[in-house]
Amino acid sequence: MYESQADYDIRILEWQASLPHTKEVKPKGNAMSQKYYTERLLPVYIEAVNSARLQHAKNWYLQEDNDPSHGSRKYGLAQRLKRDSWVNTLPHPPQSPDLNPMEGIWNILKQRIRRYIWRSIEELKEIIQREWSKITMEEVRSRISEMPGRCKSLVKSSGGPIRSNLW
Repeated sequence: MYESQADYDIRILEWQASLPHTKEVKPKGNAMSQKYYTERLLPVYIEAVNSARLQHAKNWYLQEDNDPSHGSRKYGLAQRLKRDSWVNTLPHPPQSPDLNPMEGIWNILKQRIRRYIWRSIEELKEIIQREWSKITMEEVRSRISEMPGRCKSLVKSSGGPIRSNLW
């Protein structure tokens, strides 16, 4: 059963309204730790999932990739918090960015940032935040709408890398 466009639009608007409004820049370093994810990001996601549950009597899932900070490789802080908060996650095959619409959004940001020359990390952070705020819901929806076709292409390619019009 497919959801109507009107229901989809309402769900996206509710999701967008539930997003945190503050901008946070991660401290220096390349890798996100499980501690940082569990203390700073996961509580916001859990609150959004719980809020959605209260508003709609449906099952809600948190989609994560297999980043170690999400607790995907070993049971730890993140897995325990998700379990204790009754948050279900979707199983995600390893090495499968082709199945995560967020990767398409990151590609938008990467393409836009390539147009700039920056002179400092602070300037780069400002550029990233400015360009991130310019990403439209239409751009997000178009990447999500590609998912059924991407899934079919992934099956046809026996799990190999795939390309589509947008990412």
